Amino acid sequence: VRIRMRPLVHIHRLSLSASLTAYSSNSSNRTLLRKIQLRPMSEQGRMEETVPEPERKEAIGSGSGSTSEREVKKAKRQFDFNMYKKRHIALKIAYLGWDYSGLAIQDTVENTIEARLFESLQKTKLIEDPHTCNYSRCGRTDKGVSALGQVVALHLRSSLLEGHGVISTTGNKAHERKGDKTTEIPYMHILNSVLPEEIRILAWAPVGMDFSARFSCLHRTYKYFFPLGAMDISAMRQAAQKFVGEHDFRNFCKMDISGGVTNFRRTVLSIEINPLSNSSPSPYQMYEMTVTGQAYLLHQIRCMAAIIFLVGNGLETPDIVDHMLDIEKCPRKPQYGMASALPLILYDCVFENVEWQRDEHAYEAVLKHFQHMWTAHMVKTTMIRRMLDSLTLSLHPSPPPHSQMAPIIQSDHRLGIRTYKPLLSRPTSNTFEERYEHHQASKRRKLQETSDGQPT
Repeated sequence: VRIRMRPLVHIHRLSLSASLTAYSSNSSNRTLLRKIQLRPMSEQGRMEETVPEPERKEAIGSGSGSTSEREVKKAKRQFDFNMYKKRHIALKIAYLGWDYSGLAIQDTVENTIEARLFESLQKTKLIEDPHTCNYSRCGRTDKGVSALGQVVALHLRSSLLEGHGVISTTGNKAHERKGDKTTEIPYMHILNSVLPEEIRILAWAPVGMDFSARFSCLHRTYKYFFPLGAMDISAMRQAAQKFVGEHDFRNFCKMDISGGVTNFRRTVLSIEINPLSNSSPSPYQMYEMTVTGQAYLLHQIRCMAAIIFLVGNGLETPDIVDHMLDIEKCPRKPQYGMASALPLILYDCVFENVEWQRDEHAYEAVLKHFQHMWTAHMVKTTMIRRMLDSLTLSLHPSPPPHSQMAPIIQSDHRLGIRTYKPLLSRPTSNTFEERYEHHQASKRRKLQETSDGQPT
C-alpha cells in the first residue's frame, strides 16, 4: 500500500496558518498581525516576519548589529579625492532647454541645466563641491532656450599625474594610487550615462588655468528657427542688416541694472536669414536666422527677432531699427514683447587654441540618442502637417489663414494690445539714467535704514 505524504514544508505552512488564526482571535493582536508580511526565504520553506521597526525592537530587542556593520563598511568606502589630481577642463554641452528654467543654477528654481549638470558631476565623483571647482560658463541661456555648442570650464578629477591643465596641490596622494595613471577618465561616457536625456556632453578639452569659458570666447552664434507664414523675407533681411556692427542696444534688451550692466554697446558680426531647404516656398517652410556676435545683452537676440518679425509682417518698416538704435532720437525703449524662447538655440561658441577631444563610441551613442528623439518629434510633426493639408482643402478657393507665427510673436496680446499699435506711438520705459538713479537711491535708502538699526 502506498501512502502519499504531504511535503513537510506544506505541513509547516498549514500549522503556522492555524496558529496565526488562533492568535488573531484576540483583538489586541490583530493590529500587529496586519503589519506582518509572510514570505518564503529559501527553497526549504523558511519564513521571515517583516515588522515595522518600532514593533521589531520591542519584540526582538536591538538585534545582532548587522546594520551598524553595514554602516561601518559604507563609511570605509568613502571616496578620497586626495588620491586624484584635478584638471582644468572645458566641456562642450548640447541640451534641449524647452522644459528647463534656464542654464544658470538658481536659489529659488531647482530645474535648471546647471543644477542637473552639477548633480551628475557629484554623482560620478568628478567634483567634490560646485563652489570650489573654478566654474565658468560661456553663455547664460534663458528659460526655454536650447544649446548645441554651450561651453563650460571647471576643475575635474583626473587620473593623470601630469599634463596640460593638470593641477598640483599640496598634500595630494595621487602618486600613491594604484591602477592606470596614463589614461584620462572617459568624461563623455561617464557623464552621459547619468545626465537627463535632454542634456549631453559632446566633447571635452584640457585648458590652461587662465582659460575662462566666458571671457576667452571669441564669438558666439545663435540660431532662431521660424516658419515663413505670410512674412516678407526681403524686408526682414533689410532690417536685420541694420543690426550689424557696433551699436548701443539698450532698446533691444532687458536692462540689468542690478547686475551692474552700464555699457550697452555690443558688436554684431553678421546676421543671415535663410530657408532650411530648397523646396518651393510655402507658409510652412522653415527658416533660420543666424546671428553671430562677440557678446550679448540680456534677451538681446529675442528682442531683435521680435522687431524683425514685426517688419516681416508689414507692421513696421525696416527704418524702425535705425530709429531705435539712435539713442539721441530714441532714449526710451518703446514697450514691446520679446519673441518666444522656444525656437532659440546657442549654436556655437568659438575659442582659440582649444583642441576638443571626444570618445567616438560615446559620440555615436549621442548621435543615436538624438536620432531617436528626432524620429518621435518628426512623426508628430508630419501627422499635424497632414491634418493641416486636409483641413486647408476644405477652404478652397479661399486662402488659408497664416497664423504660423502666433506662438512665436504673441507679445502684443500679452501687453493687452488687440489691434496693432505702431512702436513709436506706444508708451515708453524709463531711460537708463532714470533707472540707474532709482536703483542707487534704493541702495542708499537701505544702507541708511541698516545704519539706523531699522529693519530693511
